[in-house]
Amino acid sequence: MDKKSKALELYLEGFKLVEIAKELGVSQPAVTKMLKQFPEYYQEKERRKKESEKRAKEWRNEYKRQKRLQDEEDYEVLQKDHMDAVRSLSRKGRLNNDVLIKLCILHYDYNKEKQRLVFNESAGKRPADLPRSIYVHKNVLKQFRVSDQ
Repeated sequence: MDKKSKALELYLEGFKLVEIAKELGVSQPAVTKMLKQFPEYYQEKERRKKESEKRAKEWRNEYKRQKRLQDEEDYEVLQKDHMDAVRSLSRKGRLNNDVLIKLCILHYDYNKEKQRLVFNESAGKRPADLPRSIYVHKNVLKQFRVSDQ
């Protein structure tokens, strides 16, 4: 069997041009030149092109589906947080200190000497409805930042 027919046979079996070139001991352009003499080469080339496009389309669709699922999960988390905030803020009357501090915890620092959370004025002016300081039990301290006051 000559190199041309061997190259066509390998190509039709699904081998890539680089693999055929290594098998026959010739360059890749030489393999392409050999294969262009056969009409089967063009048919197989078109078939591979369509198959590749189909795989790419399936991959894109799967990627979009995964992205959409992730976005939906993120939206659900955001919506849950929003609803929690709405529930806590929509109570009639005044919010208790615990809820206020939970909503504004980044503006408080723990003072070891006083064993209290103290409003940090560098975070901005303290609203009238936020307490200046609040006692925090020792078991709850882990969740608060510790300052060097």
